[in-house]
Amino acid sequence: MRALSVGLLMTVLVGLCANPQAPVYRVIIDPGHGGEDTGAIGLYGIIEKELVLQIAHLIAIQAVSFPAMRVILTRTEDRHISREERLKIAQMGDLFISLHADFSYDARVRGMRAQIATGAGASSEKLAELLLQHSTQAAKALNLGVARAPLWLRRMKIPAVQLYLGYLTNPEEARKLSQISYQTTLAKAILAAVQAFLATDAQR
Repeated sequence: MRALSVGLLMTVLVGLCANPQAPVYRVIIDPGHGGEDTGAIGLYGIIEKELVLQIAHLIAIQAVSFPAMRVILTRTEDRHISREERLKIAQMGDLFISLHADFSYDARVRGMRAQIATGAGASSEKLAELLLQHSTQAAKALNLGVARAPLWLRRMKIPAVQLYLGYLTNPEEARKLSQISYQTTLAKAILAAVQAFLATDAQR
C-alpha cells in the first residue's frame, strides 16, 4: 500500500507540472462499497470493496502516462461513502466510472459487464461499450454487454457507468483478480478506454 501511496503522490505532482494550456479531463473513479459495506465476498477471501479500491489506486498511478487526464478517486481508503457524497464528487468531473465485482451462486458464471442508468444518453452508452471492449480484450474475458437499470447514476449530468470487472465466485476469474499484474492490466485498459472515449467525444 505504501507503493500505491507514493504512486498517487506522483500523479498529483505530474498534474501540477502539466502544461496549464492543455485541456485536462477530470475522470472520477469510484471504488464501490467501502467501510461496513463490503460488497461481494468471493473465493480466496477476496472482498469486493478492497479489490476495487486497489484497482482504483492502480488507475491513479497509471494515469501518469495520460497527461490529458486528471484522475479523482471518490475514496482512497476503506471507508463508507454515501451516494450523496459520491454525487458531490462527481460534480467535479467530466465522466464517472464506478468499479465493482460480481457474485453468483453458479460458479460457472463469468465475464465482465457494464450498467448505465435507464434513460442515460448516448455518451454513457459509448463509454460503457469502450470500457468493456478494452477491458475484455486486455483481460481475455467474456464481454457480457451493457445493460440499463434504474440506477442512482441517473442523477448525474455527466457520462456515468458501473463497470463489473469479473465474478469473484468464478475460480478462474477470482484467481486472476487477486493478482496485481492482472489488476494493473485492467487499470491500463480502463484508462485506454477513457482516452478513446475522449478522442471520440472531441470529434463531435
